[in-house]
Amino acid sequence: MMTREEFERVVRAMRAEGVPLSMPNLMVRTELPRHTIQEWLDDIDQPRPAESSAAKKTVAGKGVDAIDSLREGFDALRDRVVKDAATRVVREKLGLDDEPPAERRAKTSRAPKARRDLRLAALFGILGGPIGLFYAAPLLTAGIASAIYVAAVLALLFIPLIGTAALFYLVPLVHLACAALGPAYAWRFNRVGARSALLPS
Repeated sequence: MMTREEFERVVRAMRAEGVPLSMPNLMVRTELPRHTIQEWLDDIDQPRPAESSAAKKTVAGKGVDAIDSLREGFDALRDRVVKDAATRVVREKLGLDDEPPAERRAKTSRAPKARRDLRLAALFGILGGPIGLFYAAPLLTAGIASAIYVAAVLALLFIPLIGTAALFYLVPLVHLACAALGPAYAWRFNRVGARSALLPS
């Protein structure tokens, strides 16, 4: 018995030859029953539904769509990151940060503080005198002490004999005193976290 595919080929050949698709002609050529011929012929005459766009889509087209979706996702992520960063900066500038002040102070207190080494402070004091106090002492205190020290040394240098003799006693005493004051200021710096006076007001 003829299959449906063979029947369709016969019908196409008859149409190509210009032979009428009458029932007798079809029965002679296909040797099929009348009802089968009529059923298959009706199916051939009915228009087939168009293939969906998804079925026609090639592998390359699917790859392009995947790349486009990835690009869109990346663009959306980039825009969100930029927007969040800009919003955070604006809120910080305007003081609208949602973080409670207590938590900010806690984070600040947990941050590592600058420290001063007591041995280095003593070394700078013994070598540089008041100039070595700049390591840990308040800048104003160290500046005034250094200015007085330099002025005194220059003044004694212009005094004959007595000035030179005084320098031999004055300079070691001042440097020893600074060697003691330097670690004291360094200890105070480490305790407070900033340059501060030895005796708080």
